Formats: sequence, C-alpha cells, structure tokens
Amino acid sequence: MARILIVDDEQSIRLTLQEFLREVGHEVETAEDAKAAQQLLKSGGFDVVVSDIVLPRISGVELLQAIRKESPRVQVIMMTGQPAVETAASAVRAGAFDYLCKPVPKDAILRCVANAAKLKATEDERVRLAEANRRHQEDLERQHQQLRDNYARLRELETLRDNLTHMIIHDLRAPLSIALGYLDLIKDRAVSKLSSEEMSYLDTILMNICRLNDMIGSLLDISRLETGNMPLNRRTYDMSVLTKSVMESFDSLVEERRLSFKSPSEPLKVSCDEEVTRRVLGNLLQNALKFTPKDGAIRIAVSRKDSMVRVEVSDTGPGIPAEYHSRIFEKFGYITKPVHQYSTGLGLTFCKLAVEAQGGQIGVESEVGKGSTFWFTLPPA
Repeated sequence: MARILIVDDEQSIRLTLQEFLREVGHEVETAEDAKAAQQLLKSGGFDVVVSDIVLPRISGVELLQAIRKESPRVQVIMMTGQPAVETAASAVRAGAFDYLCKPVPKDAILRCVANAAKLKATEDERVRLAEANRRHQEDLERQHQQLRDNYARLRELETLRDNLTHMIIHDLRAPLSIALGYLDLIKDRAVSKLSSEEMSYLDTILMNICRLNDMIGSLLDISRLETGNMPLNRRTYDMSVLTKSVMESFDSLVEERRLSFKSPSEPLKVSCDEEVTRRVLGNLLQNALKFTPKDGAIRIAVSRKDSMVRVEVSDTGPGIPAEYHSRIFEKFGYITKPVHQYSTGLGLTFCKLAVEAQGGQIGVESEVGKGSTFWFTLPPA
C-alpha cells in the first residue's frame, strides 16, 4: 500500500478521506495547509498528495508546483469545491495527476489514489533501474579500463620477453658456433690419436652442441612465429612427395622399427613453405621415433579430408593421457607417466605455430597403451 498526504483546511474532509484510504490499507497523514504539508513532505516517503486547490496563504496550485520541483515523482491529486474549466486547466498545467470535485465519492478517491500510487511505483522502479544501469555501466567501464591497462602491460612484458629472447639467442649462438667449429677441427686432426671411446665422447659432445644450437634456433623461430615476424616462402608442393622425401631422410634412424607410408595415387597439392613444413614433418617423425620401441611401427599417411590436405604420423608408443593432449603443444610442456615425468621441449610448439601460420590445424589422437597419432592439415593449392 501507498503513503498518502491529505491537505485540506476543512477537518471533516481530512478525516473522511483519511478513513476511506485507511480502510483499504494505505498509510495516511493529514495537513491543514500548504506550510504544514511542506514540513511533512521534507521527511520524504510520500507517494501521493491529495490537496485542495483553495488553501489559506499558499494555494494548492503553488503547493503542487513546489512538489513538482522538489519531489517530481510524487503524484498530486487536486480537489476543489468550486469546479471550473480554468481551475482544472491550471491544475493540469502545473502537473497534477488528476482533478476531483468536492464532495469526493469514496470510489472516486480510492480509484484515483490507486492509479496515482501505481504510477509513482512505476516511476520509482524506472529511476531505480536507471541508477542500477548507470552503476553497471560505470563498473563495466572500470573493468574495460582495467582490461585495457592489463593488455597494455601484457604487451609491454611480451615486448620485453621478445627482446630478451633475441638477446639471449644472439649471445648464446656466437660461443656455440665457435665451440662447434673448434670441436670439428679437433675431431678432424686428432682422429688417429684418439681411442674409439674418446671419439665416442667427442661425438656425444658434438651431438649435444648441435642439439643445443637447434634448440636456440627453435626458440628464435617460435618467437618470430608468435609475433608474426617469420617470413614464409609459400609455394605449391605435392604433399605426398614432400612427406616421402622427409621420411627417407630418417631411414638410418629407423633401426628395427617398421616404417610405412600411405598416400593416394593422385598428387595432393598444398600451398606451404617447404623448409618450415619439412621441419614440422621432421619434428613429428623424431617424436615418433623417440617413443616407439625398437620392434614397433611408425605409419605416415597423406590424405584429403574435407577441404584440407591431412598428414598423419602414427606410432605404437606408450600413448598420451587425454588430459595432456592440449598441454603437449605448449612450450616446455610436460607429461607425467606412472614412472617419470618428461618435457615435450620446443619441437611440438614449433609445429603448432608453423602449421597455424600457414592456415592449417594440428592435433593429437592418443590413448594410453595404444600409441599416438599426430596430425596436421594444410590448405590445398
């Protein structure tokens, strides 16, 4: 129910209207003139004012104008015992909700107050929603600004990281190249003076320096791919021919493993960077060789799937738990097995970035104990 203020200089009218309205549950206050009404209105909380137009000293219309100025959502119903067109018009112009003629019937005042209270409630809800929306917009703007600030900071950190990566790579490559050159020289000149065991040690050193040099190169290429600064020399190649060529370069590493290749008879032309794509294939083959037992099998297949050319490298290794399928392509991601934990290094990260940079996709299908199939797609030429 609503809170009502009745303003009339006749006590009998105030009491009668008060009784009518209280009967239906409204909270009702009364005032004998405009000044007393204004004092009550200062406390706030009124929904509807029912006022006589003719009041001592300050008229009902003046009271209405003051209410419109101070409390614009409060609805005002005007009454008069001297009905006239001009009186009604002045009340409406001043912003009255309605205009009633004395004596006011009970049903008329109840209906009019109910409608006025309903409008007041609607206006209050509109203002509440507008304020809530304003606060929500301010919160959104603060969040957007925070996101913009965080993004700017992230870009600064990425730039710092990239600069640091390039600096480290440059500083590491020079001494590695020198060490590799001198070790090659030592191997050539001392081959007749070293025992087979010593030569084995030297070969191990050379192999690990080359591996470290490749890792540094991968870091540089990954950084370039992440920032979109790696140049790609894309041309048209037959994916079957390219894949078979890479596979044949691994013949000496296969040992007892069975290596098979499958492709359709017709050419499968793709648009790609040959060197980058060879490295992707090489990384996937190295990965398969690493985890396939000596008596296992590695299968390479090239096919057309949907609108893309697809390459699959399958092995009979230990398989990969499902929870690691996405993590395996992260830089220095790791996989935990029952016995130990091992890093996936940079090779698969390079594969993912290189394939995506050429408009393709990459993924893995694997179950523990059933081997793995790494696949990637490239757009046809």
